[in-house]
Amino acid sequence: MVAADISRAPNVCANCKARKKRCDKSLPRCRYCADRNLACCYQTSSSSPRRPIADPVFVSSASSSPSTVWRGASVVPTSIPRLPFDSLAPEIEPGLCVQAQRLLETTGLYLDEISVRYFRGIHTFVPIVSRRRFQAHLLSFGVNPQADFALLLLCMGLLTYSADSPHPAPPGGGRVENRMLYVATKSLMAQAQALCQPSTQLVQAGVLLAVYEYANGNPETAFITIGSAARMAYAARLRSVSLLSTAPPRTDWTAEEEEINIWWGIRVCERTFLCELPIVEQPLGSVMPARDDRLPLESSVLDHGNPSAALASSVAIQDLSAPQVGGFGRAAQAAWLLDGVLQGLSLTDADRKRTHLADCDRTLQSLLAIVMQQMQQQGGNYGPFCVATALTIRALFLLHWHLLDQPTYESPGSDSPVNSSHSALDTVTQMVIDICITHEHMSISQIDQLPPSCLYIIRASMKHMQSPTPDPRLYASLKQFEARWGASSAFQT
Repeated sequence: MVAADISRAPNVCANCKARKKRCDKSLPRCRYCADRNLACCYQTSSSSPRRPIADPVFVSSASSSPSTVWRGASVVPTSIPRLPFDSLAPEIEPGLCVQAQRLLETTGLYLDEISVRYFRGIHTFVPIVSRRRFQAHLLSFGVNPQADFALLLLCMGLLTYSADSPHPAPPGGGRVENRMLYVATKSLMAQAQALCQPSTQLVQAGVLLAVYEYANGNPETAFITIGSAARMAYAARLRSVSLLSTAPPRTDWTAEEEEINIWWGIRVCERTFLCELPIVEQPLGSVMPARDDRLPLESSVLDHGNPSAALASSVAIQDLSAPQVGGFGRAAQAAWLLDGVLQGLSLTDADRKRTHLADCDRTLQSLLAIVMQQMQQQGGNYGPFCVATALTIRALFLLHWHLLDQPTYESPGSDSPVNSSHSALDTVTQMVIDICITHEHMSISQIDQLPPSCLYIIRASMKHMQSPTPDPRLYASLKQFEARWGASSAFQT
């Protein structure tokens, strides 16, 4: 019995602790670490944890009174972050990492659970994280915790977490409110941007935080956040275009392609968010590549890690008729076309603007028809092409609303531009209704299988219909998205 005790460590290893899984405590390495050839680190019970740098900010949105971090738990006073101005350097990142981990604990979600939910949900629409590289970082996170990766995990948790989830609550109390989790996450991100070097994981975290803000019904805030992520991407020197056909790949080919996908995620998100702003004539932080540059890789190709297969499947941005383009590639093409619309809106010459936007209209409708045909070939499955469909529809709303607002746009006759615009808007509105019908029986937890941009095309359709009584199919779907993401029910009419 004594010999058996000597061969086991008194505490679980760091890897198993991070995974929140069982550890057999074997020496010198536990079985989990030995099977995966990982460094196995046991912490002694006498070691004291580092004092956190700053407490997360928990602010009541209603008043300045103390706010509860846990529903049904004890009340804690509102706190202000305490930054270590007296001893910056080595304590910064560990402190941020500790705070991110503590916030994750308030969700009651295991790291493996967050990973599964994220890659089944939001990742299918914004594939900016390589699954292979993420899993490698996750396996070593217990031994070598990094602040940027902890913040990436936290933003993934923010996107996959719901305070109203039927799953068991974390030990010691109820779940943290979504709003409180967001405010604390936003605070930690601000600290990380101010105190840490820009990195791939920090940029990814910024993009996901912006996606959450957009889903939450705050496109203005999301636009600011995605612009900040673009600046971080420049500072981190992430590669924005592929040199696959002209230069040998780097040692870590997957890392290079992941960076390109991150930039495409920024481009798509930034232009998507801009559509919801009162003033769309604004400078963007990201730049569209040349029309003959290739589209980003689909997540399945990226995770396969085969440069030759990626080269064989590469398609130019302008090649709308290419049959093998996947969901993310179509979303990139839709963002590229939307970029053309935004450029047209800024033209001052009325004739040039009208001609340019007419060309954009034809190309957008052509892409929409191609995407719808691809969906039909896949049995009517909107899933992979939801972002491209929603973004193309939103671009058409933006374009035709602008045309209808022009004072020189009126002309008589059934074939007048005014009638053409109304007809186009009627068509895309009916398409949105058809989309809503396909997911009218979805539960709130299944809404994660659809992109948050659906919320905005539903609102746009309701605005176009201008009915005092909303279409019941649109209204029911709108309530589903608002309930899942906590978005405000107010919309323009």
